[in-house]
Amino acid sequence: MRRVDRTHRCQKGWTAIAVAVAVNVSFAGGAWAAQRVALIIGVSKYDKVPALVNPAKDAKLVQATLQKLGFQVTTLTDPNRMQLLEGLGAFEEAAKGSEAAVIYYAGHGAMIDGVNYLLPKDAVSTSKTTLTASSLESASLGQALSGAKSVRLIILDACRNNPTATRSLGGNTRGLARETGPTSVSVVTLMAAAPGQVAQDGVAGAANSPFAIALTQGMTRPGATVGELPGYVQAEVERMTEGEQTPDLQGIWRNVNWTFDPNGPPKQVAAAAPGADPTKIKWEKDQVFWTSIKDSDDPADFRAYMEAQDRGEITGSFRKLAFNRIKALEKLPAGSFQVASRSATPGQELVTSARDAFSRADYASAARDWNAAAKLGNGAAMYNLGVMSLTGKGAPRDVAAAARWFKASADAGHSGGMVNWALCRLNGFGTAKDEADGFRILQQAANKGSATAMGMLAEAYLRGRGAAADARQAAGWLQKAVDAGDGPSIAQLADLYEQGQGVPRDPRRAFSLYQRAATAGDTDAMVRLGYAYEDGEAVMKDEVQAATWYQRAAELGNSEGMSSLAVMLETGTGLPQDYARAAEYYRAAANAGDARGYLGLGSMTARGAGVRQNPAEAVRLFQAAADRGSPLAMRNLAIMYESGQGVRADRKKAIEWYRKAAQGGDEASRDELARLGAQ
Repeated sequence: MRRVDRTHRCQKGWTAIAVAVAVNVSFAGGAWAAQRVALIIGVSKYDKVPALVNPAKDAKLVQATLQKLGFQVTTLTDPNRMQLLEGLGAFEEAAKGSEAAVIYYAGHGAMIDGVNYLLPKDAVSTSKTTLTASSLESASLGQALSGAKSVRLIILDACRNNPTATRSLGGNTRGLARETGPTSVSVVTLMAAAPGQVAQDGVAGAANSPFAIALTQGMTRPGATVGELPGYVQAEVERMTEGEQTPDLQGIWRNVNWTFDPNGPPKQVAAAAPGADPTKIKWEKDQVFWTSIKDSDDPADFRAYMEAQDRGEITGSFRKLAFNRIKALEKLPAGSFQVASRSATPGQELVTSARDAFSRADYASAARDWNAAAKLGNGAAMYNLGVMSLTGKGAPRDVAAAARWFKASADAGHSGGMVNWALCRLNGFGTAKDEADGFRILQQAANKGSATAMGMLAEAYLRGRGAAADARQAAGWLQKAVDAGDGPSIAQLADLYEQGQGVPRDPRRAFSLYQRAATAGDTDAMVRLGYAYEDGEAVMKDEVQAATWYQRAAELGNSEGMSSLAVMLETGTGLPQDYARAAEYYRAAANAGDARGYLGLGSMTARGAGVRQNPAEAVRLFQAAADRGSPLAMRNLAIMYESGQGVRADRKKAIEWYRKAAQGGDEASRDELARLGAQ
């Protein structure tokens, strides 16, 4: 790998839920698609396989949700195979020319020899032969959606786990396999459970399954976009099933900003900057909000974060981490940072009102109330004032002032204050550098239960900062941090298992941890998963999955994810070759300062692939990439100077850049130097 119980919906051989979406155009302003059509299929009553309860209920829930979102809905209840085929044929005609088309199937399913099958009412399961002959391949649903212009969505809610049903076909396979047919790239598939998992049908007496609840809630959040939906659904399903079920994503979106909401983004988001990209506004608010609470020891802060996402004010990229922090904080023993009653803390009401104001981007009100609470000795208020001074949100950016607030917060016993004050001491941010003192403060905070401090203490051991370097100690503290709910530590522990540092090398364990971190919103871990699926060392090679994770990282602002996806689109690796989209992702990565983004966009500009050919602009882009340390960009600059493309030919400068590239490890540049007799 490169660096950079349940009530189940499925027993052996039976499938799990999936959602598939392809988006071709973006949502603009308050306008929405003039024609949204949906086909809802619910199969609960079977002739020759065990009946199910919740599929019919879930189908009704999804039907009502889509109707609320402006879809014209056709419903098939308990169809036999012929009725199902006829219904799909009719829907294929209805979907032609539509703006958005959706198919939802709820009922039994089976995965046989890597192929997913949906079971109509008259399915026969006496053998694999009879089952495959009497069922329908799930991949065939894509054809019925092919005529839709903007959105193609398939929702497969199958593999119910009714405990009275016998679903095994004699194999050891559980859950869905990922689709590998022609539509596996052009659609996005969100499965209710990961491959090999089963999907829960809901607790006894529950009106709907966890996935159906999360799915419909996710679609109906104000301004919800397709790009936000998977992360929300994954976080909520994991929360409702206590980690027993994790939805899975497959495929890339044409436009991650298409919204289910016919009214567009929430008013407060649209009003924040008229004419600006509402998705970007929500993402920026999301980052600021999370930065302000990530080191908090108050569960209320994380609940407020989740509520802000529910209101459509932020993207909620860290929803799962927020929930994990709530669980971890509520389990801390007496004597730790978490106290029984926050209401008894002086100024706590002001802290709460300030937090709510901050979540609305009302930084002036937040600063006012936090300052008032700080005067009463409230450590949380002091911590947040430090964050404001550090980020420049609500206060002038002033690192020294931030350090003073963090020290005051630490002295008041606030965990976030202790962690940030320790970092100030370790790095000399706004105060004198003293690594030993920073290490000591981290140790105190970690011993009192701060998950963040545990992760930071591990990093100090890895780097030998404030204490002798000790990889085994680092691994031990990272494991404690992970157990305590610290999100960033998951990927850091994965790094150690990938490298065999402080622990035995274990690529599969590393992959599992990266996967856990990625589903919790860690974009670097998402990129690592992409590399893993491209390389095929720790997991079966799957280039579509690699692209899926690259895009998820990209949509959350990770420039490495942007450029990685661009490479796949440019080269046609696992995806249809698309120079125009590749150039878009390269440009986004370059705008984020990514060297590979500049390099890729420069290469396409030099060739005129996906963009207008412009050698002079290509030279500028190669220079930007070279300035960021890219040996390949240095070699390309040498080629441009040698050949006189975009610049005046200059043999001396060409040799100079070949030498720099060779020093950076580019072997091809060594050969060029030899050719020019300039070694």
